[in-house]
Amino acid sequence: MSRIYYGWFVVALAMVIYMLVIGTTFGAFGLFVHPVSAELGLTRAEMNTALIFMNLGNAAVAPLLGRVLDRFPVRRVFLTCAILLGLSLVGLGLSRSLWLSCVVLTVLLPLGYLGAGTLTMSAIIARWFTAQRGRAMAIASIGMSLGNVTVTPLVGLLIAGHDWRTALVIGGVAIGALLTLLGFLLRERPGPDDVETGRATATMAASVPASEAPAAIGAILRSQQFWSIGLSAATALAVIQTIAITIVPLGQESGLTMVRAASLMSFMGGGAIAGALLLAVIADKIDRVVLLTVFLLLGAGLNAALPFADSYERLAAGAFLLGVTSGAFPPLFFALLADRFGPASFGTCRGLTMPLIAALGMIAVRFGGEVFDRTGGYDLMFNTFIAAQIVAAGLMFATRFARPMKFRAAPAPSTP
Repeated sequence: MSRIYYGWFVVALAMVIYMLVIGTTFGAFGLFVHPVSAELGLTRAEMNTALIFMNLGNAAVAPLLGRVLDRFPVRRVFLTCAILLGLSLVGLGLSRSLWLSCVVLTVLLPLGYLGAGTLTMSAIIARWFTAQRGRAMAIASIGMSLGNVTVTPLVGLLIAGHDWRTALVIGGVAIGALLTLLGFLLRERPGPDDVETGRATATMAASVPASEAPAAIGAILRSQQFWSIGLSAATALAVIQTIAITIVPLGQESGLTMVRAASLMSFMGGGAIAGALLLAVIADKIDRVVLLTVFLLLGAGLNAALPFADSYERLAAGAFLLGVTSGAFPPLFFALLADRFGPASFGTCRGLTMPLIAALGMIAVRFGGEVFDRTGGYDLMFNTFIAAQIVAAGLMFATRFARPMKFRAAPAPSTP
């Protein structure tokens, strides 16, 4: 009887880790808005600035952290960042200084969030899988949606039963301990007895070999493919983020009650899980560039349809389809990066794309708000997003005809 490929245990660990990290950070952010602003006398805009600090921090530390992951033992990085994430939450709970809290939100928390979560685990999965890389990324990403369903409500119970400061301290201690324990179960890459089964698609057949040392940063930044893939993906993710924060106000302006408008987020969450499950079935059977192009065009179609969604049923359908895209696009994008630049350079490549993603995301979010403030509606925003996603789809599809770059490798990574 053949034993189960250990890479699937890594995927299961990643799902749990995503669930814990997302559920206690971005998923739980909204739970702290009212109690924190009430105690500290902050306006809603000032509270929302904390989220901007976190996003800016992610963009700033990701390139450095991604390079570290490609050159040093991943488990060591993960364990360090797991402890740092726990200490960051505890520090926020104990801090009486806004300046200290800003430093934690901008530097320490992003290092913990990325290093003990999304960046590190996607890098490990890229090393463990080739033939089923898309499926593995998709299944692991389900944990992000589950975090909002399982862990975030527990944080809410802590706030209700104690107060927001105590909830952060307890949550920080718990998350630090749990992630540290899970970190000892991680294996960075397959051994000689670990054999992945499955058939590679045409995209993966041209992948950079997993055994190569990480490529030099300059070579990656000079690669046309890095910019074509990065810009098209950043455009898609910026549009997804902006529509996600617009769907509830759009529902209210269409006459929905707050409860019904808020329920649209549940449809979006369900769509995200459905999108990840769909991707787990098709990701390794169809060329990834073709799939990403299709999702970009579907996004353009969704933006064309949403202005006409004047009923709860149509808005719910739109939210569900938006969720499908948000659940399927990121893991597919990560898998393509690993295919084109190699697992050994994946951390560096993904880290370098994050400032681009953050910049376009902030521009898109601000643009959507400005459009509504100046015109009283979202028509101009939707029309702009349609054009942007069509251009991004063309840029992505052009990548299909380019072969992976041949890089002169940087010095080999350190070993334990």
